[in-house]
Parts: sequence; C-alpha cells; structure tokens
Amino acid sequence: MGPLHVRGRPIYGTSIGLTASTIGLILGSFAVATFVVARALPWLSRHLREWTMITGAMAIASVAYLVFPLVSVVPVLAAIAFALGLGLGATQPSIMSLLYATAPAGRAGEAVGVRTVVLNSSSTFLPLMFGGVTAAVGMGPVFWSMSAALASGAWFANGRRRPE
Repeated sequence: MGPLHVRGRPIYGTSIGLTASTIGLILGSFAVATFVVARALPWLSRHLREWTMITGAMAIASVAYLVFPLVSVVPVLAAIAFALGLGLGATQPSIMSLLYATAPAGRAGEAVGVRTVVLNSSSTFLPLMFGGVTAAVGMGPVFWSMSAALASGAWFANGRRRPE
C-alpha cells in the first residue's frame, strides 16, 4: 500500500504472486474502511477528542504496517488493509480540526498551506526514497519504518492529550 507501487500494481502484492484482481480486492477493503470511518466520524468526534482519535488512529495504522509484510494470506491481508484504512481515514479530519483550533487567530490558512506543502513534498520524495530502500534491502524495512514513524506519531499525540 502507499508508496509501494510499480506500473500501477503494488509491489508487495505482486511479489507474493497475487493477481491484479486480488490486489484490487485488498485495496478495495482499504477504500471501504475509509468510507466506514468517514460515516462514523461524527459519532466518534462527539465521544473522543481530536488528540485521542489521532493517537488511536496512528496506533492502528502502525500495527497494520508492522504486520503487513509478514502476511501473504488474502483474507488476512484484506483485514489488515481494512484496519489501515480505518486508521488513516480517521486522522485527516482530526488533523484539520486541530489545525483550525490551534492555529493563531487569522493564520489557519497558513497552517493548512504548510500542511499541504509537507504532504505534496512527501508524495514526491517518499516513493523515491522507499523505492531505493526496497531495491537495497527489501520491502520489510519500508513497512516497518512506516510503522515506527506512525508509532512515534501516536506516542507524540498521546502526550498532547488533555484529560477528558
């Protein structure tokens, strides 16, 4: 998932011998999860604060990235992709809400602009970097470095939570 694609097909799925249709089903479970979490966000936001939701979502995504390269069974891959979709799908609205809430008065647009620059830069450079790492040492370290980055983010977000 994510930056690990070659000619439109995810490298990991191709490397374990999955057909394009099977890969599509796994990616579809990710997409369904993002839809499910989008429908659940109004309820979640009434019961959880933004930092709590970000902490949980990053933790879920971290675990998904941690175990993804260890699995080659399609139903389990689909379940992990679903969990990853839940985790990643829940973070964006919470982050946007926090940006607006914590930006200095009149500077929310600047905060969103910086976020956009960071996201677009990472969309350009991370695939190049991950491609090089994958070519050198394989896919496991790429998934695990994403897991570590998300776990670090969850740890940071957890430290930012206020008592509810």
